[in-house]
Amino acid sequence: MWAHVMTVQDYQDLIDRGWRRSGKYSYKPTMKVTCCPQYAIRCDAVNFQLSKSQKKVIKRVNRFLITGQRPGESTGQGEDSQNVVAEGPSGDNFIEPKKPVDLSLTTNDVKSERTAPAKNSLLSTSSSLRMTSQPESTGSSSENFILTQTSGQRKGKTLKSSPKPGEHMTKPPKALEDFLNEPQRAENPAHQLEVKLVRSNPKSQDFVASNFAAHRVYHKYQTVVHKDPPEKPNLKQYTRFLVESPLQALMPAPGEHGLTHGYGSFHQQYILDGKIIAVGVVDILPFCLSSVYLYYDPDYAFLSLGTYSALREIAFVREMQKVAPQLRFYYMGFYIHSCPKMRYKGQFVPSQLLCPETYTWIPIEKCVPKLDISRYARLEDTGKEDSEGDIDLDRVLVLYEGEIMPYEVYCSINPGTNDADSVREYATFVGRTCSQRMLLFRK
Repeated sequence: MWAHVMTVQDYQDLIDRGWRRSGKYSYKPTMKVTCCPQYAIRCDAVNFQLSKSQKKVIKRVNRFLITGQRPGESTGQGEDSQNVVAEGPSGDNFIEPKKPVDLSLTTNDVKSERTAPAKNSLLSTSSSLRMTSQPESTGSSSENFILTQTSGQRKGKTLKSSPKPGEHMTKPPKALEDFLNEPQRAENPAHQLEVKLVRSNPKSQDFVASNFAAHRVYHKYQTVVHKDPPEKPNLKQYTRFLVESPLQALMPAPGEHGLTHGYGSFHQQYILDGKIIAVGVVDILPFCLSSVYLYYDPDYAFLSLGTYSALREIAFVREMQKVAPQLRFYYMGFYIHSCPKMRYKGQFVPSQLLCPETYTWIPIEKCVPKLDISRYARLEDTGKEDSEGDIDLDRVLVLYEGEIMPYEVYCSINPGTNDADSVREYATFVGRTCSQRMLLFRK
């Protein structure tokens, strides 16, 4: 469906029913019909556990930043002699619709109404976010992040009493942030990497200033990695695909503690020695960071930027969660169990898959045995049903001739209408709550 305007809470509710967006086009796979069912996947970032292979990726990047050394430039022994595994981008690959359906509209700007929808609300936050940011003289939404320890993690050396007989002194395991921050502790690093968050909708000044440079990287990525013809990834296609967004920016109320950059759609730029080498397109929502897409300069493929950027985004979630406690998940798009290239998403532990029938999140280790047997499976073991699938057709909100009204009123104005089946299908897909809050456009 085509979404003109959408609140971040609306989209949060939609992706928790298996929806994803690309530009302003939102889509939901028909799981029982498609040959390769796509299950929504997310990682609990607060409880994230680094794997050995993920540590190696971070160490490879850190070694390059600190010493300038690339894989294969050492003695040929140890990690440097290993081949860099090719990986796909984070988020989802987008299939652009030939004829997008103008189906759904959410707005707060409709002047007249017959039955107004209830106002959306978000959980308030109270603590402060520890980060350093550039002065906001430009009015942009850019941030330079310095990762800090999460609560309960080691913040420095501590003195321990002498171990008892038979005991061994063990160091607490290094956290994700410890690994990512290593280049900052180097005295004279060979390279400087800055991760910069810029708001893409509405466009901040920093986004506008860097847009052409970012597009050049996108063009190179699409033509080299995905073999697109040079004329396809032009600036117009790039804007429609990765810049335009239906999500309304949401900032903390005056005097309210919260995320300084707010919620909405952003680009996270990876800037190496002043040059953009990768961009992660992300949505910051009430309960998660949703990865939309990643593209990078193919010259730096040896850094495994797909995995590295995912780890940076997980660390970003952990940082935001200190201020917004309910924001704890990292959404990675879709997981296709039958596709080997998708399996890497399940290696971000702990991960969960969305049951396509109950829309509940199930630990991936409980899902794998079922998916080994059948590509499509109900993942929820209990008899739970989809409560949001219980639709009251008369209460579905529509926008007709500039006015908001329930579907029941719309039908009374248009007694000859025969679109009840399509409206019910729409309401079932988006869920009862969204169907009574979002506006379905009717001509």
